[in-house]
Amino acid sequence: MAFISSLLENSLLMISLAVFIGILLGRLEFKGFRFGISGALFAGLVFGHFGVTVPHTYFIVSLALFVAAVGLMAARDIGGVVKAHGFKFIVAGFLMTGVAAILTYLGAKTLGGAGVVDPRYIEGVFSGALTSSPGLAAHIEGVSETARNQITIGHSVAYPFGVVMVIVFQELWPKIRDIDLKEEKERFKKRIDEAASDEERELTKDTVTFSVGGFALAVVLGGILGEIPIPLGPMGTVTLGITGGVLPAALTVGYVGKIGPIKTRMSHEVLSGIRSLTLALFLAVVGIEAGAGFVEAVMGAGVVLVFIALIVGLGTIAAGLLLLRGVWELDWIVASGAITGGMTSTPGLGAAIEATGTEDVGAGYGSTYPFALLGMVIFAKVMSIIIL
Repeated sequence: MAFISSLLENSLLMISLAVFIGILLGRLEFKGFRFGISGALFAGLVFGHFGVTVPHTYFIVSLALFVAAVGLMAARDIGGVVKAHGFKFIVAGFLMTGVAAILTYLGAKTLGGAGVVDPRYIEGVFSGALTSSPGLAAHIEGVSETARNQITIGHSVAYPFGVVMVIVFQELWPKIRDIDLKEEKERFKKRIDEAASDEERELTKDTVTFSVGGFALAVVLGGILGEIPIPLGPMGTVTLGITGGVLPAALTVGYVGKIGPIKTRMSHEVLSGIRSLTLALFLAVVGIEAGAGFVEAVMGAGVVLVFIALIVGLGTIAAGLLLLRGVWELDWIVASGAITGGMTSTPGLGAAIEATGTEDVGAGYGSTYPFALLGMVIFAKVMSIIIL
């Protein structure tokens, strides 16, 4: 028993086992659908349910390294993406989070007002369904301890379902709509090439296999950027956090290509391996942390919260689809990245990369995420005032 206990307490062993089992689970295919690397999330949920725990530091480190790898890979095309679609990302970020806020508010007023469940639990669904930790932080700042606990529970119950929704959407939607990914990639490249300057094209030629210094620099700068307080007037301040800091930092240094003697434009083959490994670790940690008490929460008031989370998540995705594909008719590479950015979903970014087979979706994600994050914070602050 002592030997078994020592194994269960070995965090590195447990998270590696969760990743390994998740990869095997992800290989299972049903009518053309498989979870792929996202299987690590579900393995983690099972591990967490049965009492396995890992330090939260694993979450921070794996997330930072994953986002840095994605940003450096997508940096090559970020200039053309912003020039071609700039203002559209701003609109998409605020529209998607605005729709999520409205749906959450309606749920709180109808089901909460009818006494089915406390409105504060429903309020937490807003940040949970969009998997936004900064949104949760903005929500619970300045409220009572009771309200803080209720909002956090609502967020925790909705969070795994928000992750699953965007992962399943990224896998299934191209198949449902019979999207020709090869054609969409060609559309993406053509539009970006038209927008990019000759100078930007020259930057792609100066590439090294891998630079430890360049990778570390992206993480360091992103960590600093993510901690800088952004004033929002009477609503206080907010920080961009890990994803909001590291992603734009990696996109910037990767786009520049060289800072002093340090080269920051690296081989996609090496970065792709780092991205896959750190994403699997990140998803496993998310599952383990959410797994404890997950079943009990869902079986109680969680059933109502799950229902609202599904409405909020699907409604937000639908709004992004309607705007990006229906109104603006953007290629799927940009649109899929922008939708996950509007959902502020890092696991969704991993699913989008795997489903499309290209890291170029990171450019759409990185361009939309900051505005969606700002929208999350603003709408969260507003809801904490109007939902009583």
